[in-house]
Amino acid sequence: MELRIYNPQDDGFIQKIEWNFEELKNEITVASEEYAVSVYTDDAIKAAKADRAKLNKFVDAMEAKRKELKKKVMVPYEQFEKEEKELVAIVQRAIDNIDTQVKDYERRQREEKTAKIREFYDDNIHDIEKYLPFERVFKPEYANASTTMKSVKEDILEMIQKVDEGLAILNEVDSPYAGDMKEVFLRTYDIGQAIAERNRLEAAEQKRKEYEAERAKAKAEQEARRKAEAQAVMAAGKKQEEKTAEPESQQTAVPVPAVEIVEESIHVLDFRVYATSIQLAGLKQYLKTNGIRFEPVPKQ
Repeated sequence: MELRIYNPQDDGFIQKIEWNFEELKNEITVASEEYAVSVYTDDAIKAAKADRAKLNKFVDAMEAKRKELKKKVMVPYEQFEKEEKELVAIVQRAIDNIDTQVKDYERRQREEKTAKIREFYDDNIHDIEKYLPFERVFKPEYANASTTMKSVKEDILEMIQKVDEGLAILNEVDSPYAGDMKEVFLRTYDIGQAIAERNRLEAAEQKRKEYEAERAKAKAEQEARRKAEAQAVMAAGKKQEEKTAEPESQQTAVPVPAVEIVEESIHVLDFRVYATSIQLAGLKQYLKTNGIRFEPVPKQ
């Protein structure tokens, strides 16, 4: 089968449409240059419209002739195109028939090869199938005719060994993050990523412990300062009490009859205290504990 063109021959096609291009170009150039610089006054608008109509008429005539020639030139081509497409359609039916059979054959070949690959997988996966299912092992290109079974088997055995060894390592790991490591490994089948996950979690836990320790230390230091300040306030109050009670002790040092009951005098002492809120709270508690009555000093 060979397509032959009898008419026109290669040298019989229209090579060029000959027309008065140069003549028209010269005339149009001169006229257009004149019109391009023309200035029309308001009184000359009628003339401007006439000139525009004349030029538009010329352009319309040129475009009409171009379309007419194109239509004439395309007549033999369009007839040839119609006939050519008719022949292509006839051939395409044959191509489609062959293509359907070829694709069906290739599909069956892929299915047969996939079945053989599945059989090899089943014979070698042993007890780790739930960790490495066939769907995670199989690659679409394995079923291609260009991919050899030898290379497919090598890939599968390598993957099985990799997962088997990784699981063995994880089973020996003594870490609170062993579960997290296994989850990462079964997602990536990369023991390096599993170990990196453990390191990340351990580092995060260490930072958390350090943070908690710093908080506990700061809290203990704050509590110690509060107690020290309260004790200082209480000590200051006790010292003041001893100084106040000293003259009374000297006065009551005179021997008295054993049967005589002497009621202790109540002393009133006004003084100003300079202390923090914590110290004032400690002083107030001390006064209450020792039964010492206190009240605001009346303003003068």
